[in-house]
Amino acid sequence: MAGPVRVLLVDDDPSLADLMASQLGSLREEFSVRVETDPNDALEAVEADDIDCVVSDYHMPEMNGLELLQYVREMDPNIPFILFTARGSEEIASEAVSEGVTDYFRKRRGSEQWRVLANRIENVAARYRAEEAVQRRESALRQLARTVIDSVSTPIEELLELGRETLELEYSAVVEHDGDNGEQLVESVSDDLPFETDGEIPLADDIDGLTVDGSGIVAVATGEKAEPNEGFSAYVGTPVYVGDQRYGTLCFCDSGPRSEFTAWERAFVELLGDWLGHELTSEWARDQSESVRSAQSRLTSAREALDAGDKERVRDELEVIRELLDQNPPSSVPVSIELS
Repeated sequence: MAGPVRVLLVDDDPSLADLMASQLGSLREEFSVRVETDPNDALEAVEADDIDCVVSDYHMPEMNGLELLQYVREMDPNIPFILFTARGSEEIASEAVSEGVTDYFRKRRGSEQWRVLANRIENVAARYRAEEAVQRRESALRQLARTVIDSVSTPIEELLELGRETLELEYSAVVEHDGDNGEQLVESVSDDLPFETDGEIPLADDIDGLTVDGSGIVAVATGEKAEPNEGFSAYVGTPVYVGDQRYGTLCFCDSGPRSEFTAWERAFVELLGDWLGHELTSEWARDQSESVRSAQSRLTSAREALDAGDKERVRDELEVIRELLDQNPPSSVPVSIELS
């Protein structure tokens, strides 16, 4: 997942905590540092927010750093936790390791300690994100596989939600193909989307006017968080085909500061689009089979009319047969469609 590295600093000394946040922020622009002076507030932050690394002091009056570590590990056994303390000991270090601390760092004099700490935060957060990404991918592929195997009652909304949650984005939709314009036919929206979509996909000025054509996937991310009501600042979309005709676009959007869509994320969107097209083509093919059966029944009626010399009835039956057999793939998606 792209975006800032979210660091939680926990220290009961507000002045020292603010100094740490300032030093780390100046060394790494990508750090988004949150400061908590109360360990209980820090636990609420871990539970409520997406945190990439916790950095905590050891000596705090209400709850020391090791006790905080124990609670954090109950919430998330993998989140990086760095114990950063001035009065360390081998006993504390040993206990911290046994409790699953990611790193143990003694405070030092001078500015060099901030560079060392920034490097360690950067490294452990990168590993954590990479591991989380692998787990998220594996989970998404397993869920998609289950959907493919047992897709009798899977609505398109469920497919959109799977993609949106896997990519960690706020919005997804199937858009009807209509030249350069389109209309949302089905959409999935996160609870905290900062603006209304109102029947169309609002895009920030930097990426407005995007179209997805036969050349394949389009992925654009500005790296900036969109201003309120400005529109989405990140977009990835892939064309969906029913038979050999362009049907629409499967797209995912976000207003956060996403800087890129990885090769895996683009491939996953293409996979979802291909599977959606396959399912819709299968549904259209089943409708075609029913039409063929109806045409065969009409052909029998036309033969009977021909034997009876009823030319008008023959013409009527042949016209119905022509309409039954001359059906192109659908040009729009029924909102209530279910994949089967």
